[in-house]
Amino acid sequence: MRMRFELTNVRPRKRPTWLGWLLIATLLCGLFLGFIASLYPFLAPEKPPHKGLMVVEGWIHDFALDEAIILFKTGNYSKIVCTGVPIETGSYIQQFKSYPEMTAARLKKMGIPPEKIIVSVADEAKKDRTYMAAVALREAFMAYNIDETELHLITTGPHGRRSRMLFQKALGDKYNIGITCLAPASYTPEDWYKGSEGVRYVMSEWLAYVYAKLFFYP
Repeated sequence: MRMRFELTNVRPRKRPTWLGWLLIATLLCGLFLGFIASLYPFLAPEKPPHKGLMVVEGWIHDFALDEAIILFKTGNYSKIVCTGVPIETGSYIQQFKSYPEMTAARLKKMGIPPEKIIVSVADEAKKDRTYMAAVALREAFMAYNIDETELHLITTGPHGRRSRMLFQKALGDKYNIGITCLAPASYTPEDWYKGSEGVRYVMSEWLAYVYAKLFFYP
């Protein structure tokens, strides 16, 4: 009996009909639309507690800070902490050298008593700035002998989920961190995918969250 060596063979295969392809395309389109609809709410969660020590990320825009002040005045908060990093552009011609210092001045201008404000400035860093801001907050707790363990983190837009996760990593499980993500200034949250600003910020934050979740280790 002769043995034959073959490199290829022919086998019958089943392929989708046009109706099958239409069903596959419809399912993929539905998955994509579901991803678009759920992405912003996922990245910008709202979680309690909304009391204790309010922590404001110093770079938030004025309208968001106005809302944060309303929350502070009407809520149950002991103090308000401004966190962040040094200002990178034009710092040598500005009065303030960091975002927390600038935001503290804004809070005083809006009627928050100085004794209620704590400034926490992180070391200058080219990456992982949110985490470094959280580390600086941990050091501020020690410097000011703050034993409050319930925090309310205030930020804007899709930065919220990543920010809360990194603050939790820096501070530890002892702290119960709530979050409020105020509306961004340059686009509407519900229509983020209709403009370049929204697409750029939301998609970049999604990628940054995936990186922080899977690959970032303190």
